[in-house]
Amino acid sequence: MMKTPITVLQELMVKFSESPEYECVAQSGPQHLAVFEYRCAARGHVVSATARSKKEAKQEAARLMLARLAAAGLNVPAPYTAPCAPCPPVAGDGDAVAAGGGARSYKALLKELCQEYKLPGPEYTLEGDTGPAHARRFTARGAVGAHQRVASATTKKAAQQLAAQQLYQYLRENLARLTEDFVEEEALARAHERAMERYVEARADAPHRPDLAQRVADYHLEEEKVNLGADALEAASPDAEPETALQAVAGALGLRAEWHSLPAEGGSLTLVRLAPSSPPLVFCARTREAAAAEALAYLRLTMKFRDQK
Repeated sequence: MMKTPITVLQELMVKFSESPEYECVAQSGPQHLAVFEYRCAARGHVVSATARSKKEAKQEAARLMLARLAAAGLNVPAPYTAPCAPCPPVAGDGDAVAAGGGARSYKALLKELCQEYKLPGPEYTLEGDTGPAHARRFTARGAVGAHQRVASATTKKAAQQLAAQQLYQYLRENLARLTEDFVEEEALARAHERAMERYVEARADAPHRPDLAQRVADYHLEEEKVNLGADALEAASPDAEPETALQAVAGALGLRAEWHSLPAEGGSLTLVRLAPSSPPLVFCARTREAAAAEALAYLRLTMKFRDQK
C-alpha cells in the first residue's frame, strides 16, 4: 500500500531529528455535518486543512505540508511533491458543499429559502470567462425573480456560490420579519439529505466504486474537451490496452499521464497521475496496466456524472 501523507511527513522529519506538530483548532457545523480544521507545523511552516472527520483533516494537513516543503526545496517523495489546494468536504453533489470548502452552501440555502417562502426558484447563467487556461475566471449571474446578482471566481461553481450568497443575504435582510424562523442548519441538513439520496440513486447501477480519498473537483475543462474525452472513451476498444486507451482519453481532455514507481513490500507499486488537476488525481496498482484501468474507470464514472448534471 502507498504510504499516507502523515507517515511520509513523519519519516521526512525524522531526518532532521524533528516531529511535525498537529492541532485540531476548530470544529463547525451541527454534529451530523461537523467540519474539523487541523493545523500542521513543521520546519517553520504552518498549514491548515478542513474535512468532515479529524482523521481526514489531519491527513490533508500533512499532504499540504509535504507540498509546502517540496516547494521550499526539500526532497519530498512522489506523488506528494506537487502543490495542491485543500480539498472540500465530500457531499452528495456540488450544491451541498460550500464554496471554498466551508460549512455553508449558499446555493442550497437559497434554494431552501425560496421553497419555504414560495419564491421563484433560483436560476444561474454563465455570463462569460476570461484569462488563460491556467488562470481562468468565470462570471455567473444568479436570479430570483427580478432580483439578480453577478459574481466572478476561478471556477463556475464558486462564481455561482458567490452570486447565491449575495442573493441569500439580500433576501434575509429585506425579508427579516418573514424569515426570522428560517434555521440555516436545518435547511443545510435537508439539502444534504436530498443530495445524498440522489447520489445513492445515481451510483446504484455503477459497478465501479472509486477510492473515496479521490475527491472530485472542477478541473476547468471546456465543454468541447469534455465531449472529446467522452468520444474517446466510447471509441476505446474493449480489447485495447488500458495504458493506450488512457493516453488517448487524457490527451482529449488536455491532461497528461505521469508514471511513477514506488518500492513496496513484495515488489513495487505503479502510480499514474493525471495532470494538471487540483487536487491531484493519483491511481495506484501493482502494474501499469492495472493503474491505467483504475484511472480509466474513474474518468468513465466522472464523465457519466457530468452528463447527468
